[in-house]
Amino acid sequence: MINSIFEAILQILSHPPSRREHGYDAVVLLALLVNYRKYEVTGLLSGQLLSFFLFRQYKDKEEEHQSGFFSALTNMVGSMFIADAHEKISVQTNEAILLALYEAVHLNRNFITVLAQSHPEMGLVTTPVSPAPTTPVTPLGTTPPSSDDLMVEFIVTHMMKEFPMDLYIRCIQVVHKLLCYQKKCRVRLHYTWRELWSALINLLKFLMSNETVLLAKHNIFTLALMIVNLFNMFITYGDTFLPTPSSYDELYYEIIRMHQSFDNLYSMVLRLSTNAGQWKEAASKVTHALVNIRAIINHFNPKIESYAAVNHISQLSEEQVLEVVRANYDTLTLKLQDGLDQYERYSEQHKEAAFFKELVRSISTNVRRNLAFHTLSQEVLLKEFSTIS
Repeated sequence: MINSIFEAILQILSHPPSRREHGYDAVVLLALLVNYRKYEVTGLLSGQLLSFFLFRQYKDKEEEHQSGFFSALTNMVGSMFIADAHEKISVQTNEAILLALYEAVHLNRNFITVLAQSHPEMGLVTTPVSPAPTTPVTPLGTTPPSSDDLMVEFIVTHMMKEFPMDLYIRCIQVVHKLLCYQKKCRVRLHYTWRELWSALINLLKFLMSNETVLLAKHNIFTLALMIVNLFNMFITYGDTFLPTPSSYDELYYEIIRMHQSFDNLYSMVLRLSTNAGQWKEAASKVTHALVNIRAIINHFNPKIESYAAVNHISQLSEEQVLEVVRANYDTLTLKLQDGLDQYERYSEQHKEAAFFKELVRSISTNVRRNLAFHTLSQEVLLKEFSTIS
């Protein structure tokens, strides 16, 4: 019987008129089916159908407005939080479609490919830093998403004493996974990477400024290590996914410009790693991860100061600093760090099971409450779907 249900829903989602009229309800049904005995049986087929609907439903919208899938999809989700002038905004009303979106992303192994190559405002760089063959997953003419923009926005807007550590961990994991994909597939994004670097450094500064308060509740060194390793990803593999050689230069410029933040971080983790406290091991990992960042700072800063002294310049411009950087790459020695392009695959944690169970109960209650049986014509429905086998 379950196969018959999926076949019927697939027919609805495959037929544009039916999809427009019944697509939302079909997706809600799928979201509930995916979560039925979720931790006992797999919901892979349901997830594939959810993904099919979400991709297919907004394909027409994408072509009509010449915008990317990710933009259309995020606009759709964002519009759910906009109520009419006389209505009170209710997030709960739209929990079902948010759950459906989550399951589609979670269960579709191809989502990362679509995500990393769909965006209306940015394009792939067709002239790589070093020659790389075009692969089936990096076709010319596709465009990447502004997912990094979303992550940057979250990073800079949630630095507060009630620190959402779990969400920050997820956020950095998303960025890391995207970088790993870009590195593996040689996808080069036209993206202002400085915005991400700046946000990450500001997050480190926040962790240091609120060390005492945050350490009372969280292991901030786990997050600090993830941030430092993102910079290590750029340092080690940036030439495989940054759009141009100048982007790599800008990375070094940003590290040098913000060297005080990295110096302060090193002082903090060194202090805690040399004490016999509970944070000794966690802080030590950050200390070791900073080795290449500190090598860059210690290598270039004396040369920049020397350049300024020889040329009698009190403060160098950005271009002058970049000139020094470009002239001294050859003498820089960095250590090879293993495992930077490896990531832990996402899986729902045990503590999240209760959340999803409660969410499904809430959605089920809302569906029962809002379902208008008087608007359903059995005769019309039977006639419309009489061809479904």
